[in-house]
Amino acid sequence: SSLRRMVFDLESDRGRGELILGILRIVLGFMLIWAFLDKLLGLGMPTTPDAAMINGGSPTEYYLSHLVSGPFEGIYSSLAGNPVLDILLMAGLLLVGAAMILGVASRLSTVGMCVMMALMFSLEIPPDDNPFVDYHIVYILASIAIYYLGGYGALGLGERWSELSIVKRFPILR
Repeated sequence: SSLRRMVFDLESDRGRGELILGILRIVLGFMLIWAFLDKLLGLGMPTTPDAAMINGGSPTEYYLSHLVSGPFEGIYSSLAGNPVLDILLMAGLLLVGAAMILGVASRLSTVGMCVMMALMFSLEIPPDDNPFVDYHIVYILASIAIYYLGGYGALGLGERWSELSIVKRFPILR
């Protein structure tokens, strides 16, 4: 089994590296799931209960209408509160976060994470705390490292997932 192989392989640098990347993958996935839950339920970190989706709030309304700056400000402001965009954001947070936590759909979740983080980075150009790089860029690079350096091979359901007939039929789901 992959768990047994991983435990025995922990004696190697590669095994330890894959384990650390697997943990990083789960942590990044949890960050997305938390953002989803907060926007849906208004857990107060940062979404207040009255702004929660279940109470009629929009996860894009305030941010895109008040906190965007830079060359795309006009475009993003015009999209604030768009229900289609709200659903796409929430679906992305949930699906990419769940895939990362479970260690499945590695290609799609890596691309999804990179696209979401690049879009979020573009909301505020230049970033407030650094003129070139912010945490969204770090998340992009971490996601790419996790994918290419074996982070989906540790602490996940990737092996079982890859045996599913639909995944065999459509390798993009791997």
